[in-house]
Amino acid sequence: MSFGKWVAMAVCIFAALLLLFGWIIKYPDTVTGHIKINSNNAPVKLVANVSGIIQQIAYQAQEEVEKGDYIAVVENSAQTDDVRKIADLIAKFDPNEELTKTSQSIFPEKVSLGDLNLKYYAFLSALKNQYDYQNDNVYEKQRNGLNDDIRWKTQILDESEKLLLIVRQKLEISQKWLDKYTSLNKDEIVTYEYEVDGSRSNYLTAKQEEQNLKKEIASIRMQLTENRNRLNQLAVEQKEKERNLQMNLLTSCHDLNGNIKAWEQKFVFKAPFDGKVEFLKFLTDNQFVQAGEEIFGIVPQENKVFGQVLLPAIGAGKVKIGSRVTVKLDNYPYMEYGSIDGAVSSMSLLSQPQRAGENLLETYLVTVDLPEALTTNYGETLNFQHEISGSADIIVKDRRLIERLFDNLKYRTK
Repeated sequence: MSFGKWVAMAVCIFAALLLLFGWIIKYPDTVTGHIKINSNNAPVKLVANVSGIIQQIAYQAQEEVEKGDYIAVVENSAQTDDVRKIADLIAKFDPNEELTKTSQSIFPEKVSLGDLNLKYYAFLSALKNQYDYQNDNVYEKQRNGLNDDIRWKTQILDESEKLLLIVRQKLEISQKWLDKYTSLNKDEIVTYEYEVDGSRSNYLTAKQEEQNLKKEIASIRMQLTENRNRLNQLAVEQKEKERNLQMNLLTSCHDLNGNIKAWEQKFVFKAPFDGKVEFLKFLTDNQFVQAGEEIFGIVPQENKVFGQVLLPAIGAGKVKIGSRVTVKLDNYPYMEYGSIDGAVSSMSLLSQPQRAGENLLETYLVTVDLPEALTTNYGETLNFQHEISGSADIIVKDRRLIERLFDNLKYRTK
């Protein structure tokens, strides 16, 4: 075989191998952006809102705290234990429920709350007024007395009306005898004047009894009307009294609760959620702190870790929801620790300009889910640090090598 044929065969074999491997080998098409790792609960720094001596540091660095725990208190005129006790009682107290002896007695009468004393004793006074009103039943007693009076006066009225009928019958008889005697001839009867005067006296007596009974009946009816009006008035007064007492209790309760929260915000370093406490400076009891100074940090314990990518607009159109992401963190060289696998969970619809040196780049905000959290493909579990940064390679498509070789040809022929 001639040398030319060997060369031609070698070229054909090489071309065939190139096409074969170009078809078999796939090289991922990626879009790269800058990523920061965050969590759904970011750490919080607690700032001193007032200058003063810090007291009652209850925790050591990196100790676990629960939401609402007092970490430390700045010196003030109130006793912290008393304020916490009243705050717990107020949190459990429902001013809309009917008061009982227990609900009234659980609030102590002697406490040291500093500037909160006035608010607390106003609430305590409103609470006792409400409780005394419920127990005394003043309006109920007045209502029962009026109802008893109405019942007795109604019976007296019935008896008086019956007696009036009898008196009217007596009056009719007296009238009849008076008419009879006055119609006779006085010359024929020796005792004429005596009989006439007696009949007239009996008539006038019966008439007077009738008038007296009418006055008595009218008076009783007037008293009954007054009692019924008084019952209606009592109902209105009772509603107004209950409304005022309830309003005073609600107002004083919410006012006290609001002032306790203001006191906590001013003097107390309080954990906003469960986590671990970090000291942002060296501290000891009775150390002076300045207002506005960052003293403690609270790091949440359980968090869902995710990535936030600033993706340049170039090539961003190829990114889809669910696209695989390879994360390489700056603090952990990927050649030594490996990379973290993720997936695109959301992408902003509008771009945002970001400054890069003297230039402005249009970028999209991409959120990346990290199903394995910070466990790399090497099996290493990395320590979580908020806003740790790195690069994110978003795999938009696995393309064959031969496709890439013909990209320029395709572009030029279209």
